Amino acid sequence: MRGKPWLVEEERQLRALVQEGKSFVEISKIMGKTRLSVKGKIFNLGLNSLIVATGPEVQQRVATTIATTTSPDASASVGMLASEVGSGRVVVSGVELKLPEKLPSIEDKLKVFDAATVALERPDLSKTDVARLRAIILGVKTYQELFAKYVDYRGLEEEVLELRKELANERAKQTK
Repeated sequence: MRGKPWLVEEERQLRALVQEGKSFVEISKIMGKTRLSVKGKIFNLGLNSLIVATGPEVQQRVATTIATTTSPDASASVGMLASEVGSGRVVVSGVELKLPEKLPSIEDKLKVFDAATVALERPDLSKTDVARLRAIILGVKTYQELFAKYVDYRGLEEEVLELRKELANERAKQTK
């Protein structure tokens, strides 16, 4: 059974609450919606559920990591200093992450995905090994989604820059 559809104003409110760093529980209480409904809408709107799921104390560090995989200047939009991203290292939940110079291709990540699924077939795996492999698989799926958005963003950005150049050339011709 489905609940009531979300109103445009509710979606705006949800976006604002995510920006404020509210948790799923806080958002669901404020909006009078179930946590599952909130999580689903956050996913459907392409909002960042990882930031919502973490507490405010790690929100900025996580946002930096996400910003480096979505767009080159997104770090400014999440309130991070460019020097933190530019250093090539980010600390998330006490773990230091080395940021790659260049994003790996989808093919590279699919190879990791395949290796993890093959490894899951081994009967001698511990629960910890299974959990780790499942986390890798989930990470690859997430990477694929973010990479596709990034590539689309970069393509649109290039088109806009090209159109600006053409417009500037047309205006220059008209003023002569």
